[in-house]
Amino acid sequence: MINYWPLVYCNISGWMLQNKPGVCGLDNSGNSCYLNAVLQCLCSTMPLVEHLLNQDTRQELCRVAQVFVRLLEKMWLGSSSSCAPVEARSMLGSIYPQFDNHTQQDAQELLLHLLNALHEDLKKLHFSGQQPGERPGLSSTAESTIVSDLFEGQLSYLTHFLRCGHQAHNGQTFTVLSLPIPKGNKKCSIQDCLSLFFEETFLTGAEQSVCSACGRRREAAVQTRLDKPPEILVLHLKRFGCKGKSQVKLSANVSFSMELDVAPFLSSSARGVSSYHLYAVVNHTGHLDMGHYTALCYNSLLETWHCFDDALVREVQERLVQSPNAYVLFYSDKPF
Repeated sequence: MINYWPLVYCNISGWMLQNKPGVCGLDNSGNSCYLNAVLQCLCSTMPLVEHLLNQDTRQELCRVAQVFVRLLEKMWLGSSSSCAPVEARSMLGSIYPQFDNHTQQDAQELLLHLLNALHEDLKKLHFSGQQPGERPGLSSTAESTIVSDLFEGQLSYLTHFLRCGHQAHNGQTFTVLSLPIPKGNKKCSIQDCLSLFFEETFLTGAEQSVCSACGRRREAAVQTRLDKPPEILVLHLKRFGCKGKSQVKLSANVSFSMELDVAPFLSSSARGVSSYHLYAVVNHTGHLDMGHYTALCYNSLLETWHCFDDALVREVQERLVQSPNAYVLFYSDKPF
């Protein structure tokens, strides 16, 4: 267990008696529940919180990171039961115009854009090959930030051309894995979704790939594996899709546990851990055109789970974290 008490206690005698660090609702500023839910999950990612609230890091932050850190300070070091992330919403809207309105948006899409904006902003902090407050032992290459260190993983693709036998290896980085839900199932598990994602696929007909050995389009089999498991594994359940010309939401109850084993999906050369621990969930209730996002997050200091429904916050038992409304799952390779 990582000790974060020195970070949030601030040496204020008796402060913990009236306040719960990290347990702070976020006011809805007009269809902003998708943003609030994502922010709650990121603000429960303790390695990220610890790094950004580090005094050395805060002195050199650029615009996006500054806005995010000011929100972290309100949520972890403030005295209010809720706050308004107006500055964060305005900042995102200025960078990504699709979020500069009061219409409902997709939480997973917002998460990808927010992580990218934070990563690009933090890349500006490199001085002499090292970031202020950088964690010991981490890569200090020009492209590395706390965001990439935590959230970035690597997939490997082995393409086997069936006619000539040639094999090609390719890789791809990711920050979120979007998992398909087995069709026709009202109930399945997160392992079923992972198995479907990593299932061997065959490229035939118009999908044939050009073989680099013979220069011709050939039928091929593609095997996908997890080559570099990230420290923070984010799994997105693809609940929204098309049925004919209509867009629909898949309401399957995807079961998941507090512990996740990804060992069956690792490549032969994969290094690192294969076991993960759940610490946050973005839930979506309702339909595609009229829905609502909430978040369930584990507070490692209080050792309790809380449900965040915009400004409303309540403590929940661990058994209630499992629900058919799960949309995005956040796992850590170590308990906080």
